[in-house]
Amino acid sequence: MNLTINPGAATEDAAQIDSIVQSIEQSMEVLDAAIKRNIPDGIETTWSDEVKGNWETYYSSDVPQAMQDMKQSATNLRMAVEAALKYSGQ
Repeated sequence: MNLTINPGAATEDAAQIDSIVQSIEQSMEVLDAAIKRNIPDGIETTWSDEVKGNWETYYSSDVPQAMQDMKQSATNLRMAVEAALKYSGQ
């Protein structure tokens, strides 16, 4: 089986993933601040409790996990390039 890895493209893809993750994290911080600003503590309505509760669960659990998974993909690409270059040099 032949495996071809384009080191330049794979490294660029990893850098793009890093950039996307950083952009998403910044956007999510802005959204979090907006939600906290627009639904402050002390407002106790069914919709505000539900929206804020769902957001807090999503923002504190789902988003960090997704960002970590994306960062791991970038790391895996870099490791694949390193391994392929090492293997091809043998």
